[in-house]
Amino acid sequence: MKEIIKLEKITKEYNHKLILDQVDLSIYEGQSMVFTGHNGSGKSTLLKIISGLVKPSSGKVVYRDKLLFHYVPERFPKMNLTPWQYLKRMGQMDGIPPKILAKRCEKLFSDFFLADMVNIPMKDLSKGTLQKIGVIQALLRTPQVLLLDEPLSGQDMDSQMVFIEKMNELRKEKVTLLMSCHEKYLIKSISDTVMAVGDGQVKQVDITTELYSKEYILWFEKQENASLPEQYRACIQPMGEGCRARIQENESSRMILEMIRHGWKLRGMSDAGV
Repeated sequence: MKEIIKLEKITKEYNHKLILDQVDLSIYEGQSMVFTGHNGSGKSTLLKIISGLVKPSSGKVVYRDKLLFHYVPERFPKMNLTPWQYLKRMGQMDGIPPKILAKRCEKLFSDFFLADMVNIPMKDLSKGTLQKIGVIQALLRTPQVLLLDEPLSGQDMDSQMVFIEKMNELRKEKVTLLMSCHEKYLIKSISDTVMAVGDGQVKQVDITTELYSKEYILWFEKQENASLPEQYRACIQPMGEGCRARIQENESSRMILEMIRHGWKLRGMSDAGV
């Protein structure tokens, strides 16, 4: 495969905290690479450095060609524009002719079950809907590299299946996919390379080991003045006066302690594979 991006001795610090430490990484055309690791490990920072949105503290990123990047963040900013107004502006920036842009938007709105929401201000839409809009914007023009930060964390199951189908279509076109995620079925469905991010390092792991490592389902009851720990928001699903979380075994004890510290009570725990 053709190497298109190379990270050389990438180091990144935030507020004197070392996030990435002398990271070397080669990325190839058509590769589908997923970055795993607990929240705060540096996955999002790594994606932003690769895309050029964040500068490393030291080291460099070498691009073998002039590449078209599209980046979909986990949390999409809310704004007064409607989805159609936003996508129209972004399509114009990408140089897409108006008639073609309108047809592509109409098709993607339908594919992602958003046809009834195109004229609602984005500030009034849910996190999951905003994520879909971000994905649609990234698909208006086929990029050479698509970066996605926790792309399924706010999605319903039908939209997840559409997303997986769209990503596999891009893989056939040799688009390079780089993602951070926790969902094992997503890793299994569209990824060929798994990189574990933690303790400042980025190391390739056996994809079968990652897929079959044990996970737990945790249930918590909300107590007075409870709040959600920021590092675990992506894997928590609110449920009435409580919430549900899916977490890897090696992270479960730490999460339980953090949830209790933030005012939640553990009400149940089960093996996710049962």
